[in-house]
Amino acid sequence: MRESGYYPPGAEFDPSAPWNQHEPDEQEFEVTCSQTLSKTVTVSTTNYEEGVDEEYDEEGHKCGYYWCDTSNVDWAEEYAENDYHTPLQLINLFKRFLEDMVDGTETTPKHPWFLKRLIEECDDWCDDETEFIKE
Repeated sequence: MRESGYYPPGAEFDPSAPWNQHEPDEQEFEVTCSQTLSKTVTVSTTNYEEGVDEEYDEEGHKCGYYWCDTSNVDWAEEYAENDYHTPLQLINLFKRFLEDMVDGTETTPKHPWFLKRLIEECDDWCDDETEFIKE
């Protein structure tokens, strides 16, 4: 190899010299985005047991306390019955809405009250954890 130019001796073809550096070729990798979201909402239900436990104080006066047992409530069902959507349900509704706009179809409701409700449901979600994992 014959060197030329104004490079220092032995530097023209040195692979670590800045002028011989190049960016690596772009490659594709499978990456998983794993996300945990949470939101606290008020859910109404009549599916609970209640009662009053009667007790007596030190002086013998009758007193008691009210209790409400929700251990048998299916909260996923109650959440849905209160017209709330999970993040995945909201994403799927948004996808259908966009597909309707592209295709000119009407598979999702476009009533202002429904759209306002969905907009409200998008508020106040907390990103508890986001992780990106190369497969």
